[in-house]
Amino acid sequence: MSNFIKIVPVFREKPWGGTRLRTQFGFDIPSDQTGECWAVAAHAVGDCLIDDDEFGGYRLSELYAQRRDLFGYCQKEEFPLLVKIIDANRDLSIQVHPNDDYAKAMGLPNGKAEAWCILDCEPGAEIIVGHTCQNQEELEYALTHPAQADWLRRFPIRPGQFYWLPGGTVHGIGAHTLVYEVEQNSDVSFRIYDYDRTDSQGDKRPLHLSRARDVIKVPDFRREAIPQRIITHTMKHTVHIRKKHFIVERWEIDVTTVMPMNQSFMIIGCLSEGIINGRHAKPGDHFIALNDCSEITLEAGMTCLVTYIPENGEA
Repeated sequence: MSNFIKIVPVFREKPWGGTRLRTQFGFDIPSDQTGECWAVAAHAVGDCLIDDDEFGGYRLSELYAQRRDLFGYCQKEEFPLLVKIIDANRDLSIQVHPNDDYAKAMGLPNGKAEAWCILDCEPGAEIIVGHTCQNQEELEYALTHPAQADWLRRFPIRPGQFYWLPGGTVHGIGAHTLVYEVEQNSDVSFRIYDYDRTDSQGDKRPLHLSRARDVIKVPDFRREAIPQRIITHTMKHTVHIRKKHFIVERWEIDVTTVMPMNQSFMIIGCLSEGIINGRHAKPGDHFIALNDCSEITLEAGMTCLVTYIPENGEA
């Protein structure tokens, strides 16, 4: 029985999207304004197909619903994770996501905590993570004058950096940036500012200031993600983040390595070309090691980002 399946990505066009998903990963994107590769997704907005001899033709949501045993100790009613590659050719909107409590009060299954790994960027690129408001009055002014108030925390970026954004974090990805994003399975965002952009009909995308006001924490809170790095004779193993929603690791393989698989399931995103569990992989390819997969064999020279959920939501 198959225990290591390849996932077929879904693409979404965005007003800020570009062509780097084609030029850097070789994806067959729908247009020159493609902003998102939903690399592993089981959501109504984007539900990936499975490329596999046994489970080919299944959507990921279907496999999860019908064969929960393949996902081990994961007990969520819906597949819990969403992995994207984001091509920000222009600035993304400034936005915030709800936490679990607020999302459930809205009737949603969960909120949206996320993490970013900077894959590539042009010199001078930056991101927005957090704000400087000290009280509700300052926040109110910032929300109603977002282009005037100097209230956003901006950070210059470089490839390889990693950021943690729990629900309630004001954030925005700057132009000319390629980001690997891991998040809870949710597509809910509260848009604060969109640079007054308009669509082909001249309409601006809606803002969600009331919802944003509800979920933004004042004053802001710390989001430190301190990596743990272990270097062995076969690989460099970095744990970027370990939270109750997900754990994200980077595996850099120096000598062909066999990694034990003792998780419920693992999402493996390939950042380089090579052979993994006997299958050829190129940059951008994603696989899921299912619960009955006992080990993962990686060829020398491979670099992967690996995501999984902790048992019982404890990291």
